[in-house]
Amino acid sequence: MSPEPIPKYIERGALRRANAREEATQEARRDPKAVARRIKAAAREAQVTPKAYIDGLATDKAKLTPPDGTKPISAFWSYGLKHPQAPLNDWSEPFLSQRFIAEEWATERNKTRPGAAQTLETTQGGRELDDMFLWEDEVIEALGGEAAGFEEGYAKATWAKISDTYAGLAEGRVVVFGQDADTRSILHQQELGALCKNPNVGLHNIHFAYEPDQKWPEVTRAEAGTDAVRAVAQFNDPTVPRYIDPHGFAAQAPEVRKAQIDGISEAFAPGQAEAEATKAPELQAPPKSVRTPLWQVGFKQPLKTTRAVTPTSVSRAGPVVDPALAPRPLATGMDGPA
Repeated sequence: MSPEPIPKYIERGALRRANAREEATQEARRDPKAVARRIKAAAREAQVTPKAYIDGLATDKAKLTPPDGTKPISAFWSYGLKHPQAPLNDWSEPFLSQRFIAEEWATERNKTRPGAAQTLETTQGGRELDDMFLWEDEVIEALGGEAAGFEEGYAKATWAKISDTYAGLAEGRVVVFGQDADTRSILHQQELGALCKNPNVGLHNIHFAYEPDQKWPEVTRAEAGTDAVRAVAQFNDPTVPRYIDPHGFAAQAPEVRKAQIDGISEAFAPGQAEAEATKAPELQAPPKSVRTPLWQVGFKQPLKTTRAVTPTSVSRAGPVVDPALAPRPLATGMDGPA
């Protein structure tokens, strides 16, 4: 089955965001001291060290709480898709992060009802942390590096912390922009667990924007491709807990498959799997084709995460050319903070 393309208005907006972010990142690399001066100035005003200021920002609920009178759907994201007009990632591939697709989706929802949707990076705290460019080594060094407490891995640890705070503040239905959660992602390591533990969300309110991988056997898509299972399981690393082998799973007897899913669910989200099984039928995935119920705002999703068939050089001028899309292989590392 051919993937349904991302709507062009979402695609164009996401590309604009991605390229604007890339330009800002390049500027931060050219002048990391300017970024460090901004951080240090904010820290001085708060009468703390730069590291203490950033650490505090990652747990500052006030800066992550939606404005009064709003109750947005909180979006989460992981990895992305190859796209010929997107910036190059660390492997010199043109890569469009799901972050920008999620942000554009939230923007479109907010046009008709302000405060209807958000991502971490659109909250006050997320914007501030994002503008610190902590993923850039030059900025970390300008802040004083290890001598100032900014040890290796600080950026990911800080984003994991603010992601945990953000997930803990979510309410009701949340949407995940990704097919599943790679074990190396903050989505898997931090956010999904926090959402399950959040009494205002829970397992039954976690929904994925995309269908599971079309390459999976149909029985795997039907039984392990539901939102509830993808929220607790992982499909890429057999050495890590909660692993489901998409092809091996399909070859097992039905009772074995059920026992595996039940065991993973109970271990990760105790007591929630039963409630998930009895929730309203309209929120359940049908057995043959996983639904996309969250996109009733004109954003029809592709059936899977995608990549451009023939990547071309990144272009920052001229009209966006509609790419031909085909399945993307699993990423080999972090493509951004989540």
